Amino acid sequence: MAYVKARRGVSPRQMKAIVFVCMMAVGIPLGAWASGSWRAAIMSVELAIFGLGVGMVIVQRLAGPSMRKALVERGQAYEQALTLRLTADALVYDLADLTMNARWSCVTDLYQTRKYWVFLVQSSAMVLPRRFFKTPEAERDFIVEAISRMTDAARARSPDATKFVGNKTDTAKV
Repeated sequence: MAYVKARRGVSPRQMKAIVFVCMMAVGIPLGAWASGSWRAAIMSVELAIFGLGVGMVIVQRLAGPSMRKALVERGQAYEQALTLRLTADALVYDLADLTMNARWSCVTDLYQTRKYWVFLVQSSAMVLPRRFFKTPEAERDFIVEAISRMTDAARARSPDATKFVGNKTDTAKV
């Protein structure tokens, strides 16, 4: 969901940078004022940043196994079959026992991340792993078909997709 939030103006990297800058800009002057020493203030803020980094690594290492355990306790599989279909009327997202249908008029964006294509549907995300495509041509054909069904406004908000397919979109209009 971080990528959905990123489309709203602040990316996860920017959030981390803001936290870092605030720790430095606020922590050092307040530490110097409280301790009377700039050196002690700088050292304490640096150690706090290091501790934050270690904590983030620990949380990331624990999140995967605890998620798998929680799913098993609920009787759900960690990996589930995913199908994303393009129909004339809607984008259909099938994930095991869950099916979501999104009319093309409510698909607002399609953008590419390093490993995924993300369809934004009224602030919800339908995420399609890029590894699902056997060839780059299959991926390109799918994206051409998808953007040909999207509204003009949604296409305008989807520069990743239009750039990815190049000029093929003119021939794929439905």
